Amino acid sequence: MLELVSLQKRHITSMPEATVLCLGNFDGVHMAHRALLHSAKELRDTTVPNAMCGVLCFHDLSADFLQKGTPAHLCTEAQKIDRFRDEGMDFVIFADFHSLCHLSPEAFVREILIERCRCVGAVCGFNYHFGKNATGTADTLRELLNTPVIVQSEIRKNNQTVSSTHIRNLIANADMEAATDLLTIPYGFSAPVLHGKKLGRTLGIPTINQVFPEKMLIPPHGVYITDCEIDGKHYRGVTNVGVHPTVDDNASVNCETFLLNFSSEIYDKHVSISFLKYLRAEQKFENTEALCAQIKQDIERATVYQ
Repeated sequence: MLELVSLQKRHITSMPEATVLCLGNFDGVHMAHRALLHSAKELRDTTVPNAMCGVLCFHDLSADFLQKGTPAHLCTEAQKIDRFRDEGMDFVIFADFHSLCHLSPEAFVREILIERCRCVGAVCGFNYHFGKNATGTADTLRELLNTPVIVQSEIRKNNQTVSSTHIRNLIANADMEAATDLLTIPYGFSAPVLHGKKLGRTLGIPTINQVFPEKMLIPPHGVYITDCEIDGKHYRGVTNVGVHPTVDDNASVNCETFLLNFSSEIYDKHVSISFLKYLRAEQKFENTEALCAQIKQDIERATVYQ
């Protein structure tokens, strides 16, 4: 029901004696989430310095179970873990939604937060809901927990509430730079390099092929300037998200990247792709010569992009 993941060098093998918990879904761990994490550390430092600071969230998003059209995710569980670690959290507790969704707000606070997680302080967002049928609110949490509770107020930027939903909309409109601003890091993923048809190599433009992790949001089909991390080193990339209409009308969605100043074979190695800027829509060219000419223009634009 609860899985404890240690995040720092001091390895945690069991629930700490006292915890300050950040509560929520944390999809993308965007700037508003990070403000909440910072508030939790301040609460711990000022009121319960002997406690350890962590996150309690579900393995998946609560919306995956509560909505008919479930939203695509902004990050994988592994990316969440990395971002929580980078923000100085000591641990994360992943909960199983089906094991907890039947609990009333009172039972959730008593059985999970107090008895299981030993919570002595909590931080949540202004729109936080919990318990059966999401009947618990931030005010309910304050009433039931009887320990310090910070409710993070709404954070706005460019006249918009910073939220995972808003960021999904930005990515769905290929506004990668605005999404980066709110996520604090570029949207992206890490996945192994797969064996493709090697058509790029025959055209003199070798590429690496990857597929998006399951449930992750796929940006609109098109060509993007990307940053690609391989073994800790970063390379500029030109990435096509789509189905290769010029050479294959029946292909599934693929992420294909040309790496600037890189020529090694890296099949099966994990490569992290970060989307920096949308260049153009995917299109079908009359022939491969026209395709190659356009790709070379894309590469030139990626080379000078700052």
